[in-house]
Amino acid sequence: MIAGYNDRTCTNGKGGIKSVLLFPLGAVTASTVLANEVTALTVSGETFLYKLKSNLSSYTAPIKVDKNNGTLWYEQSLSMILASDNKELRSEIHLLAQNEVVCLVENADGTIVALGFGEGLQIADANEYTSGVLKSDRRGHVVVLNGMENDEVPDVDPAVYATLLLQQSPVI
Repeated sequence: MIAGYNDRTCTNGKGGIKSVLLFPLGAVTASTVLANEVTALTVSGETFLYKLKSNLSSYTAPIKVDKNNGTLWYEQSLSMILASDNKELRSEIHLLAQNEVVCLVENADGTIVALGFGEGLQIADANEYTSGVLKSDRRGHVVVLNGMENDEVPDVDPAVYATLLLQQSPVI
């Protein structure tokens, strides 16, 4: 360890995520990561923005260690709640399931992190598509993407994110 940490000085932490900008892992043509921050990123083709309702979606990236084998990795998981359903969305989720993707996640506090940056995320078996039972139930999808990475989750420079937003399709 090279520095300490004082949790008592911070009382403004906000949970949750606002949006996810995703694109195929294979579309990354160049990138630079300095001090665990993506400072440059070139993506060929389109990016796709999922704007999410507050207080529903989340991600985790716990560190995993196998002491017997001497290995360390990060098990990343992104859960997006899509509170709607139509044939176009179902087709899009079907296409998403056929790809390995990088997900740039905008947190509730405005910071951005990159999930699946090295090896990509893929649709997991934990997905849900439901009609609900009661009128108050959600009708829609829970899309879960999982991946394993060698390195910790990097932050993304806001200028890099802003540039990639210009490549989104369809433009909202």
